Amino acid sequence: MDIHTLHVEHVVLLALYTVITVANSSLYKGVKGIHWFSLYNLAAFLGAVSVALRGHIPDFLSIVIGNLLVVSGYLFFSISLTEFFGSRKRSYYLQSVLCLIAVVAMLQYGWLHNDTPKRLIAYSFILGCQQAQIAIFLLRRKRAALRVPSLSMAFMLSCLALANLVRIVGVATHGAPHNYLNGGTFLAWVIIVNSGLQCGAIVSYVWMTAAHLREDLEVQASTDPLTGMLNRRAIEVAAGQQILACNRSGAPISAILLDLDGFKQINDTFGHHCGDATLLTVASCLQNGLRPRDLLARVGGDEFAILLPDTSLEAAAAIVVQLHASVARANVLYDQVTSKITASFGVAQLQPPDTTWEQLLKSCDKSLYEAKRSHYASSPSLSRRTSSLNFADAELS
Repeated sequence: MDIHTLHVEHVVLLALYTVITVANSSLYKGVKGIHWFSLYNLAAFLGAVSVALRGHIPDFLSIVIGNLLVVSGYLFFSISLTEFFGSRKRSYYLQSVLCLIAVVAMLQYGWLHNDTPKRLIAYSFILGCQQAQIAIFLLRRKRAALRVPSLSMAFMLSCLALANLVRIVGVATHGAPHNYLNGGTFLAWVIIVNSGLQCGAIVSYVWMTAAHLREDLEVQASTDPLTGMLNRRAIEVAAGQQILACNRSGAPISAILLDLDGFKQINDTFGHHCGDATLLTVASCLQNGLRPRDLLARVGGDEFAILLPDTSLEAAAAIVVQLHASVARANVLYDQVTSKITASFGVAQLQPPDTTWEQLLKSCDKSLYEAKRSHYASSPSLSRRTSSLNFADAELS
């Protein structure tokens, strides 16, 4: 097999890979670090072009610059993944050190004292370390939605590192010709394997960005954009699962429904931004007063629903008392104005023959309606006021 021909084919493949990654980068502009991955492919492509042009351009460009472009590409690869996963920058410090070592090695064995075997060994060692470091980085990522593509990429990079180790052993054992392009079957197979594995790594990256986008879309579809908590659809799905689990185990399950008194007046008097500040304040009070297993959602403009697994009606009522006190103490701060808000609560426990979230929510809604009818819901103002505990006593008997 002619190594020069294989390098030309490798250049063509890298050109295609670069086009794919640039297109992927344009498609997912909002993904952090994705442009660095395009730079990795561009650097690898230019490095391969430099090697393929050996004998047609100065050796310094072909040997030293060409190899350093490939090494720099893996630095860009590392930066891309670091930004993609939001990790600390120290994760690619090792890559920077390896690039500096590569500069020294390529100048020493590729220009000052041209020694192909030593240059190949140094080059393979540096690349192997770079690839192994990135593979280890990927194996440590814990994001479930990206786990499979991350493992796929880690596998490709681990194999690339292993291929470089094999090349080190082969060159150390059998040597290498002065002109690398005159190498034999062994070095040719290394190029073939590298081309295939690089393709696999790039496909894994594209897969990973698509999985990231899907994860973001799922989060957006299940999250209230203002408060960051679950939305109506998300709590319906989660509640269905929790109710099935509680029905199987025989554990009680309760829910709380609440809305803010006079919320429309807040919007009309102080504007929607003040209304948003009010919702955020109440959401924070509710979140801080719940247990880790409880589910909180904004299900309407000023309406919140809370699912309480393994919780009886009496225990749910105690939680309402705590939440009421928290909301009553809260100060809504907006545009140098401090105001108070009152809330009405409805609480219910799922009882046979009811078996669905809709039925439980309907019971809570009935309790909330009775609470509003039974208690005087005063409108909010800028003065300090005391909220009343608004849940129907009849529901707790």
